[in-house]
Amino acid sequence: MKRTLTVIAVAVAAAAAGGAWYLHAKQPLRNGSLAVAHLQAPVDVRYDERGVPHLYAQNQTDLYRALGYVHAQDRLFQMEMLRRLARGELAEVLGPKLVDTDRLFRTLRIRDHAAEYSARQDKQSQPWKVLEAYLDGVNQFQENNPTPLEFDLLGIPRRPFTPEDTLSIAGYMAYSFAAAFRTEPVLTYIRDELGSDYLRIFDLDWHPQGVLTPSGALGAGDWKDLGALARISQQALEDAGLPQFEGSNAWVVAGSRTASGK
Repeated sequence: MKRTLTVIAVAVAAAAAGGAWYLHAKQPLRNGSLAVAHLQAPVDVRYDERGVPHLYAQNQTDLYRALGYVHAQDRLFQMEMLRRLARGELAEVLGPKLVDTDRLFRTLRIRDHAAEYSARQDKQSQPWKVLEAYLDGVNQFQENNPTPLEFDLLGIPRRPFTPEDTLSIAGYMAYSFAAAFRTEPVLTYIRDELGSDYLRIFDLDWHPQGVLTPSGALGAGDWKDLGALARISQQALEDAGLPQFEGSNAWVVAGSRTASGK
């Protein structure tokens, strides 16, 4: 009996030690030094008390290469989810519930537009070179370090990040700002059914002369299609589990810095 208990205790201890090592190996590096290929000079990365990295480099290319490495170290799973969302590939790892979301984003052809835009760029321009440096940093981290825990749980394979991926994520960000998919059908319905005066409740800077469709121009079939589009658009963002990129263009100034003191 004692021997059995000893064997069980050893097995539990070994499993605990193995689990601790497994999780520790996936933690981002916050102290020490490491070698990143293709740097022209050392780059200093300091994390503040909030966990925000501050990068100090001697040239722009090194700065972006180090940024890519740090970005991947801290947020690779988030980057992967954003890439898959923009490409319409979430259902592959998150299940059939995301099929409609994938269908929507494939219909928007964000990935195709990103590839077309990428092909038109000057590959010798400075913006393109820093993008390549950034992606090299991202991919160096992927190649030389364990993937995040979520990759193992969901069976996500490693894939290099490409310029098209970065541009696709930018396309998704633009889409997430485009609330018209969800708001315009509702506002147009209010105008047609209740009258334009009701739009003033929403404190909108509304100009009747800018209306493209006069009141009553939309039929029942149009409303059905618009309603479906609004629902799919909203549901896609909710199902993806990734919030919209809202809340920008606002900043706070202390009263000590203003003329009014407020």
